Formats: sequence, structure tokens, C-alpha cells
Amino acid sequence: MILKNHHQILLISSLVTAIGLLTACTDSTTGSKITGADPGVLEAPIAYVKRPIPVDEDGDEIQSDLREPLFFGEGGDVYLRSNSTVTATVTNITRSVTGGQGDVKDLKPNFDGTKLAFSLRLFDPNPNDDDTPKWNIYEYDLTENTLRCVMDSIPTTPVCDGFEAEKGDDIAPAYLPDGRIVFSSNRQTTSGQLQTDLNKPRFKALDEDEDEWAMYLHVMDDDGTNIKQISYNQSHDLDPTILTNHHSGQILFTRWDNAARDKGMHLYTINPDGTEQQILYGLHSHNTGKNNAGSNDATIQFSQPEEMEDGRIMVIARPYSGTYGGGSIVLIDTEDYVNNNQPVYSLSGLTDPAQTTATINNVSSANELSLGGRYSAAWPLWDGTNRVLVSLSTCEILADGINRPCVEPYLSAADVQEVSPAYAIWLYDLNNNAQKVVVQAEQGMVFTDIVAIQSRTTTPDYFYDNSSTTYSASMATEEVGAIHIKSVYDFGGGNPTIFSNNEACFLNVCESVNNVSTLSDLADPAIATADQRPARFVRFVTAVALPDEDDPDLGDAAPELEREAFGPQRNQSMREIIGYAPVEPDGSVKVKIPANTPLAVSVLDKMGRRIGPRHQNWFHVRPGETLECTGCHTNNTQNSTPVPHHRSDGEAPSINAGMPATGFPNTLNPADSMPYPIDFGKTMAETRFDNAADEPEINADIEFEDYWTDTVNTSLVANASFDYKYANVSVSPASSACGLNPGGNWDYKCRILINYKEHIYPLWAKSRAVDLDNDGIDDVDYQCTGCHARTDAMDVPMVPAGELNLTDVYDIGDNDPRVKSYLELFFADDGQILDMDGNLVTELTQVPRDDDNDGIQDEDADGNLLFDDVPARTIPASMSGNGARASYFMEKMTGTELNAGRTLDNTTPHAGFMSDDELKMISEWLDIGAQYYNNPFDPECDLDGLC
Repeated sequence: MILKNHHQILLISSLVTAIGLLTACTDSTTGSKITGADPGVLEAPIAYVKRPIPVDEDGDEIQSDLREPLFFGEGGDVYLRSNSTVTATVTNITRSVTGGQGDVKDLKPNFDGTKLAFSLRLFDPNPNDDDTPKWNIYEYDLTENTLRCVMDSIPTTPVCDGFEAEKGDDIAPAYLPDGRIVFSSNRQTTSGQLQTDLNKPRFKALDEDEDEWAMYLHVMDDDGTNIKQISYNQSHDLDPTILTNHHSGQILFTRWDNAARDKGMHLYTINPDGTEQQILYGLHSHNTGKNNAGSNDATIQFSQPEEMEDGRIMVIARPYSGTYGGGSIVLIDTEDYVNNNQPVYSLSGLTDPAQTTATINNVSSANELSLGGRYSAAWPLWDGTNRVLVSLSTCEILADGINRPCVEPYLSAADVQEVSPAYAIWLYDLNNNAQKVVVQAEQGMVFTDIVAIQSRTTTPDYFYDNSSTTYSASMATEEVGAIHIKSVYDFGGGNPTIFSNNEACFLNVCESVNNVSTLSDLADPAIATADQRPARFVRFVTAVALPDEDDPDLGDAAPELEREAFGPQRNQSMREIIGYAPVEPDGSVKVKIPANTPLAVSVLDKMGRRIGPRHQNWFHVRPGETLECTGCHTNNTQNSTPVPHHRSDGEAPSINAGMPATGFPNTLNPADSMPYPIDFGKTMAETRFDNAADEPEINADIEFEDYWTDTVNTSLVANASFDYKYANVSVSPASSACGLNPGGNWDYKCRILINYKEHIYPLWAKSRAVDLDNDGIDDVDYQCTGCHARTDAMDVPMVPAGELNLTDVYDIGDNDPRVKSYLELFFADDGQILDMDGNLVTELTQVPRDDDNDGIQDEDADGNLLFDDVPARTIPASMSGNGARASYFMEKMTGTELNAGRTLDNTTPHAGFMSDDELKMISEWLDIGAQYYNNPFDPECDLDGLC
């Protein structure tokens, strides 16, 4: 590895222009060239981390990765500098604990400038055992000059050896205005307990990349007690900081959204008690990272967010990895924008980009040579000066064996490569783009995590637990909250429902309508029937927490999950169904849902099949909280501009105006056959929720009852009730907590878990009465496997009907331990025929051989033309992990064209072969990803060699 020379070269982009604009001066203490007026002196103490450049066993620098927040670089310590002058005193405040072999990071002072919190990890003397030191929260008191481990049983000592310490990795502390500390941790305080509540071993869940234990936000008192988990993601929640201007008192943090769609590290906000979590910025703002935060040449992530004094958010914009831990300093206007080129709804006329580069250096945030150097950290000062402390490494390359600045003619030399950065600390004035060095670079060392320890005159608002206006003590006692979706038809102020040709089309579902031309018509039970509404139910799902196969707490109970344990789409991981709720005529939904659980919601048609794409961003409610959503926020193809995803102050007003002043038309309260009380503006779901004898809750089964049609004062007839029940399926996948028994009540611990072999496969061999020959008499003892098999009832070989084999036979030689029926359903297969001996073989055809790709058919030595035998036909998959409506199987079983992209062949009609209850269970399983298993601890995993 080539280390950077111990000298400073400041390279300013567009150097000729810059010289014409600014006056040059020299800092005699460093010999460095400084452009612009002197940015002055910072009298407040400065704290920073200094550590050696981490290298592997070959001496190559190890690149940090934002997705691996527990990275350890031996030799890191916290240094406290009395001010920014050259005569300032410098003290290493952690060496007494680290011995020069530990590591520290994530510095954050309190608001009065008297305390400094950070995370520290000790060196591991025995790296081959399971007892790895944890990252712990430490605090340095500047008034007492004392260091303590916050969670230690004896908090006056700097040793973490008991109490709550070492129960997890705790990083990124930040002080709340009341002195409590929010931090990111993989201790998963509540999530871990939930595993026990669900009769699983307690373990720490991996992130969705299955690389590290997931980090969630926690809050604790200043003495390390009363630790509470407040965020519930499936991947990491990182870098919390407290906002003072817009969203004052809320916690701003970086969330790694790592589901299948819209992946990236976005900016979120949350209250200190875990309520009102929502995205603040950046879901569609990541392809802006090459230069000056303005081009579409690189994908950036938003890391280390800090609030500026003017309310903008300062971040280090960089890829996940590959840029030596650095990137560009970007300022984001989150008050006026939800994405880089998308203002909040009320300011739709704004056209300026939300993201601007803080410095004039031509810094690239891409994985490439950055001529303007790289920034590893930035800390905005709150003293009215608009200055920033930055950690900057200027650009150097290795050219002709010598370290050179990134200028010509060196840039054009052969075999040029970037030299490992050497970060120095600078004071940068944003008013005139002037900067001066505060701490010089040191060869082989990096400086990160810079903060100024100042007393701030403006502090954030206080947030008290359970202070939300929606808080319900009774729901909190039940360990539940509620969700209120005003209209599933609302896509950020837009209406994706199209009325034409006597149809109402919502996304990929069209229903026949008469005298219906608006959503208001569709919502009126005197005009539209239930069957005319495209959206009928919603499904709530949660991710299955996956354990680490090397988790020492699980020992031999830890499963070793292989690829085949999951579905055809690996990125859907494993899923559990929480339950269902009806969509009211006006598109609204309000039901109680389990608290402290990462949830996603899907909109369904009448048969319980998902409409449109999956919801891929996890949300949660805290006990007693009601989460309100305007709509579903799906980025549909009819809307070229992405819409804000659940940011309450950035969305358009709901398209559902709620109850009119005259009350809902033609509706009765089923509790007493009297009209619902008039409550202007409430949605139908909200009205029913507030007036029901028992607040509606999620149902494990799908059930429909017409609550709205007035059959007393009108001649209207109520829509017929129906349900799809697990009790009507031969093998029910639901647990007893779901209240499926007569008189049973739904429980917040309800989880509906579906495995292929346990719950889906038995349907193929189930005996059922079907009229196969259309003679009006049901054929007895019919089974799907009677036709879809390799042999008939007399064990004579045959081509399976539709060339789909549903029997429990392994496919020899394909190195896949899953049963044949699963493979045939989800993966294209070669067409088969019976050969002359009655054996089932692949149907082959001959194609000319052209091994040298010269366009001429190859010949043998005698001049005979050569051919290759290849499969003659490909049989497409019958099922799709994209969902039920994308599966030809569901088209065949219902006799209805859906969205499978194949022409329905009704030569042998299958409609009516399976019950609606069975089809609903298959549909929900397809919609969540068609996993082979959805329980990593399933004992059958071992039988199939999958775990």
C-alpha cells in the first residue's frame, strides 16, 4: 500500500476561476496554500477520532462499508483539542481504556457543551473464540474531566463489565434535550423478546443482506437504565441526531431500506418514544452523486446527517463502499423538498434542486478518482458564522512511482492509481469558501468524527412519551396500535382509478360498473355494489427474522439456511402474514394492528389476491399509537414523478374528503340500525372504528359483511356476505393465537405461516369431487396428482397433463433438494414425450452446429453436416413469485385472464376444481414470495437438507 506524504496540497476545482475570485494567503504554521479570507478561529473545544489506516494481512487498505456499521479499526482514540489555534492543547481522552489498541467512533456532544458521548470497542485478544468485545457507549464530562461507561454497573468508572453493558453492540449515541441518549444497537431489546412471545428461541435477527445483526434505535436514561427499543426495521437504523428547526425535537436518522425495491439509505424522522416514524427525504434522490450532487452518474447514500443552523441537513454523500470512507459534503433542503427535484406538495412551484454541494471543491461521490479530494466527516458550527469543521483529504496519485498531486501532466501518466487518502481537519467558511487547516494530516493516519463542543442557545423541543394526540391507553394495554389509511386509491394526490367503457380499473384490476364514473359514485352504496369496487381488502405481512448460523446463543439450534429454503425470488426472504382488513366503499381502512412489529401492507381484490406491486418499506406503530396514511404511495406507471412516501407534511391533501355535512348516504350503523352520527370529514373506516362496539381489528381470515347498504329505508339489497377461512382448508397454517376457533379473538401475536410441503403440497393429493367429464355427476376421489403425474393409475408412464408434474418426486441430477412439484411450478422446464419404449424423455430437435460462430454449419472430417440435439420446447412456469395475479396457475384455476402474460388455454377447464378457501391460501402464499419454508426453525428443513 502507498501512503500519502506528510504535506498538504489544497486543490480547488476550476483553479483558474477560483484564483480570479478569491485572494490567496498562507498559513505559516503549516506551509499550506489557503485560498480565500482567513475563516477565523474556533474558540470552542474540538473532538475528533484519529486511527491508523486499516489494512488487511496483505497490507492493502480495507474499505469501510456503510452497510457494516460495526467495522473495527485497531488503534482509534478520541482526541480533545481546546480550540482551533496552533497553541491549543491536545489530550487523548480514551487511551487509558483502549491502550492504543481499541477503536472509537460516533462522537456527539450534548446541547450545553459539557459532555461528549461516543462508542468505544476494546481490542479482541482472542479473535478465534465467540467472546468478541462489544461496542459500548461512553461519556466524557468536560467539566469534571472524567470518562465513564454509561451502561456500567459502577458508572463512575471507565470499565464496561456489567449491568447492561456488553449485551449488544451500541453505537452512534446522541443526546436528547432532556439528557437521555438515543443510540443504534443490535441488542434488539423488544424484537428479541417478541421471538420468545412467538415460541421461537430468542436470537438477534440478521439484516436483510444476512451479513450482520440488524441495528435498531434505542433510547436510555443518562445512567444507562430504562433502555427501550423505538425503531423496527429489518436492516440498519443509524446515525441518529436531534432536529431543532423543522420537526424540532424529533430524531433524524439514516435508515437502510433494504427490501426488494427502492433500496438505499434514506433520511427518516421519529419521535423519541418511537411514534410518528416517517421518511423525511431521499427515497428517489440517490442517482445524483458524481460531482456537485447534480449529475446522474453515480448512486450515493446519505450518511452522517447533521442539522445546519439554517435548518438544512448536511450529509456525507458517498456510495456504500469504495471511496476510502469519504465522499462529498451535501446540503439538503428537507423542509421544502421530499426528493432532489420534488418539493413538498404545498411548494410545487419550486424548481431548484434540494441537494447542493457545500464546498467549491470538485468532489466526486462516485467510486472513481476524485480530483477535489474526499471528505470523511463534517460538523456544522452553531455560532452564527456559517462555518463547518471538515475532514478533508486532498487528491494524490501514484505516477511514475512517485506521489503526485492530481493535476496535469501527472494525471495523463501511464498506470496512474489513487493513493490512500490522508485526512486532515480544516475549518471551512461557507460564506466565502475559505478554509484553514486545524489538524495536519499524519502519514498512515486518518481523522474522522469531528465535532465542536459548543453551548447552543437554541435547543430542540421536548417530546414526552405517549404525548401523541392519537395515543390510546387501552390499545397500549393490548400491545397494539392502529392504522388509518384514508384511501387505498390515493397515490399522493393522484387517482390511478380509471372509469371508462363501463369499467373501473385500479392498477391491474378492472371491474364492470354501471352508472359509476367517479370515486364518489364508487363509495356510495346506493350507486355501486361491492363487486364493482376493485380494491376489497388489505393484507398485513411482516418479515421473518433470520438467525445467524454462527450465533453462540443459539448453538446447535441455529439453522444453516441454504438458498433453496427460500422462494424463487430470494430477495423476498421469509414472510409471515399478520392478517386482513376490509377496504370500505370510500377506499378507507382503519383497524388495530400489532405494535412493535415491522409491517408492510398490500391491497387485494375480492379473491384476496394482491393488486399492483408489493409494499417494500417497513412501518410500525408503538403501543397505543394510531398511524395515519393518506394513501398507498405506490409508484405506479401512470405517474412519471415519484410521489412522497408517507411524509405527512409533504403530501397532497387526501382525495377522500370524508363524511359530508349531511352524513354518509344510505348507510346505517349495524350496531343499532340507526344512521351513523354525523362527524364531518371522517372516512367510512374511521366512522365504523369509532362507533363499533369493539374497535375493528385485523382478522386472520378474509371476511366480508355489508355494513353500509341501507336496506331499511331504501329498496336496496345488501351485498352478500362471504369469507375465506383457514378452517375450511385441509391443512390450516395458522397458529392458535389467531383466534380461528369459534368465539376466539385475534391476538397481537398472531402469525400465519405457510410452508410449501406442509400446507400447499397436500392440496395436490387431496381427494375432491369434480365433474371431469361434464356429465353432471361428480367424479369421486379425484386428485390433482391423478393427471399431473409421470404414471397413470396403473403405474404406466405418461406425459403429465400440461407437462406439469405435481407428485412428490425429486428431480434426479439437478442438485436441488426441493420436491419436483415445487420446481415444476416455478421454473421453466423442457418439453417431454414418451419414447418408443414408453420412457418419459425430453423432446429433442436438431439444430446446425456452428462452434466457431462464422455463420457456416460445421462439418466432420468426411464432409457430413453436424447437428446438436437441443430441447424442442420450453414449458413455462405455472406459478410466479411475483404474486397470484401474475401466475398462470390462478388463471387456469379460475378461468379468468389476469396478469400472467400468457393466453389462457381452457381446453380442460379447471374452474371449480379447488375451493375459494384453498385458492385464497395459495394466492397469499404466492403474493408473499412463494417461499419453500417460512420458518427457519422448521424441523422438516433438516429432512430435506435445506437447513
